[in-house]
Amino acid sequence: MQVTTAMLADAASVESGKLYVHGGGWDTIDVAAVPATHPTLALVLIFRIEYDEALADIPIVIELLDEDDKPLELRLEGKMNAGHPPRLRPGTATFHPLALPFAMLTFQREGGYRFRVTSQGREVASIPLRVRAIA
Repeated sequence: MQVTTAMLADAASVESGKLYVHGGGWDTIDVAAVPATHPTLALVLIFRIEYDEALADIPIVIELLDEDDKPLELRLEGKMNAGHPPRLRPGTATFHPLALPFAMLTFQREGGYRFRVTSQGREVASIPLRVRAIA
């Protein structure tokens, strides 16, 4: 399993296997002062699941880290289980989009953050985020 696409967006959803992204591809939140609470953002990921990985539980951990790689309170753990679509040729990988909305995230200070995505102890994606006070 690998992540082929990873980004932040204003909003995103997955409907009938299709990914819909609104305001995607940014990495900076401008705030008047810190601490600051950001009303909404979405973490967008597309996973490539190899044929032989399908039909098994694949553990996924997503956490928000500060610029010193210190974990913050946001941590999600789950499992993906991708099947084989009808008439899929053996050996063919499949792609699975995931959109995770987050509301009212509070950032205590300016600086760098990142979402880290791991599976079975291996980092598969790192999505940077910067909080910048502009007052």
